[in-house]
Amino acid sequence: MAIIGSVLLFAGGIGMLVFWIMTLVKQFKSGQTVWGVLSIFFAILAPIWCFMNGHKSLGIKFVIAFVVYLIGFGLTMGGAVAAMENMPPMPQ
Repeated sequence: MAIIGSVLLFAGGIGMLVFWIMTLVKQFKSGQTVWGVLSIFFAILAPIWCFMNGHKSLGIKFVIAFVVYLIGFGLTMGGAVAAMENMPPMPQ
């Protein structure tokens, strides 16, 4: 499960990066430089801006990529914890 989780984690992370860059380009092209600069430092503002300015499809893709990232993170951490259960205890 850890491998599947790692793949989902990677895919979600790359998806979020791509949609974040697309959002930044749209922000600067539309003349909303303040939103663009704030989105560079606070990435959560990027999907908020998408939903506020009618770019709902881009915002939904951003949120879906985030959900895939979270699922991948959970599966990866679950696989790591499951692998740790088989380890022998540390000598005292």
